[in-house]
Amino acid sequence: MPGLLGRFRSRHPQVQFRLSQSQDVLGSSLVVEGAVDLEFTARRPRNPVVHWERLLTQPLYLAVAPGHPLARQPSATLREVASEDFIGLRPTWELRHHSDALCRAAGFTAKVAFESDDLSTVTGLVAAGLGVAIVPAAPEHPEAALPGTAVPVPLTDPGATRDIGLAWSRERRLLPSARLFRAQVLTEFAGTPPDA
Repeated sequence: MPGLLGRFRSRHPQVQFRLSQSQDVLGSSLVVEGAVDLEFTARRPRNPVVHWERLLTQPLYLAVAPGHPLARQPSATLREVASEDFIGLRPTWELRHHSDALCRAAGFTAKVAFESDDLSTVTGLVAAGLGVAIVPAAPEHPEAALPGTAVPVPLTDPGATRDIGLAWSRERRLLPSARLFRAQVLTEFAGTPPDA
């Protein structure tokens, strides 16, 4: 995201951004309400007023503490940590629903020891050795240590990915600057800007 904003601002220095972080539970209601023009989100909106365009598929990783037996492995499966404590986002988050489904597909129900609304807190608790977690890694450096020095290990389980997309209202006309930014995002990720 920072690189995307930087590239846009280098071409359009007069455009100002106001970034907001929403709770995943809200889905794309901020777009519907007009609180934001565009939203990057992994949650596909159910509201037909919102258009969602897939930008990328992001791999999911198993976050483990540096001393964990899997920390130096090239990959892992969830079955390998079925008996361990899990740390996760609260059930209102899309990633938590997806994580729970991945564990069920691997044949177990995750024993969740800690929950948080903040991914940095989740990875910090993992780094402290309090459990493992299913997390997305930074797309620019997926192999890099996660905040709090948790180690990301690629998951090989089927479906261990999530789609990230861009959402906007079908009913509200975007300002020219927002249309320009949407066009750049869709061109960079999908190769073609939208018609309107």
